[in-house]
Amino acid sequence: MTLPNYIYGGPPKAGSSWIYDLLDRHPEVFVPEGKYVQFFTDYYDRGIEWYERLYSKAQAQHVARVDLTTDYLFLPEPADRLAQHIPDAKVFFSLRNPVDRDWSAYQHLLRTGQSTGALKDELMFAHHLLTKCSAYSDAIERSWRLFGRENTLILWFDDIRSEPQKAADMLHDFLGVSRRQISTDDSNAKNIARAARNPRLNGLLKRGAITMRAAGMSGALSKLKNNPLMDRLLFSPSRVPKLYDTPEDWTILADRHAGEIARLETLLDRDLSDWRRRP
Repeated sequence: MTLPNYIYGGPPKAGSSWIYDLLDRHPEVFVPEGKYVQFFTDYYDRGIEWYERLYSKAQAQHVARVDLTTDYLFLPEPADRLAQHIPDAKVFFSLRNPVDRDWSAYQHLLRTGQSTGALKDELMFAHHLLTKCSAYSDAIERSWRLFGRENTLILWFDDIRSEPQKAADMLHDFLGVSRRQISTDDSNAKNIARAARNPRLNGLLKRGAITMRAAGMSGALSKLKNNPLMDRLLFSPSRVPKLYDTPEDWTILADRHAGEIARLETLLDRDLSDWRRRP
C-alpha cells in the first residue's frame, strides 16, 4: 500500500502554498495535484483505498510522499485517524505569528464572500479558519504524542520570507531528499496582497472549487487557479488593508493570542517577543 510518509501539520496562511510549490518541483518528492487532500477530515468515509489511489503515481525515486492538508493535527479525531493508518509518519509545521495569520485568514474570508462584517463581529461566529487553526501548541503536542518529538520539524514563516534557501534546506533534509537550489519563483512565501473584484463571484467560485476537489478534479482546479486570465478576473489592483493600518483589529488579535504565544514560548523554548510587537 502506497501512502504518504510525511504530513504537513501547520495551519493555512503560514507558507503552505510556498511549501507546496517548492516540493512539487522536487524530483524526489511526490505531492498530489491541487495541494489539499483532506482525507482524514472530509473524505474519510471514502476509505483508505481512495486515499492510496491519490499516491499510486508515486515512483521509486519519490523518497518523500507528502500530504499538505492543513487541518489534521488541529483536530483530535483526524489526528488519531492519521496515526492509526500511518503510525510512522513524520510531521512538519510552518508557524506564523497568529495575529498576522488570523488577519490574513480574515482577508481571505472577505475576498471569498464568506465573511462580510468587521473582524470583531466575525470572531464571534467562530469560523474555523479564525479559531482552530491558530492553536499551534495543541497541534504540536498532539504530533509529539502520536509520532514522537524526534519526528516533528518546526519551520517559521518569518524564516521562509527572510531566508528561503535556508528554510528549503531544512525541509529537504527533514524529508531525506537532496538539497535543491531554489529559483526566484520559489523565493518568497505568498501573501494576500490584492482585493477581490467581486466577493460574491469569488465565493461562488470557492464553492465550485470545493466541489471540484471532492469530485477528484484537483489537477484541473490547480491549473485554473494558476491561469493568468482567472487571476485578472478575480482580483483588482487595489491592496487589501494592512494590519498596522487598523490598530483596533491589531489589539483584538494581540489580546486574543497572548496566551497562545506565551504557551508556545515555553513549549518550544523560543523567544517570540517579536510576535507581541505592533507592526
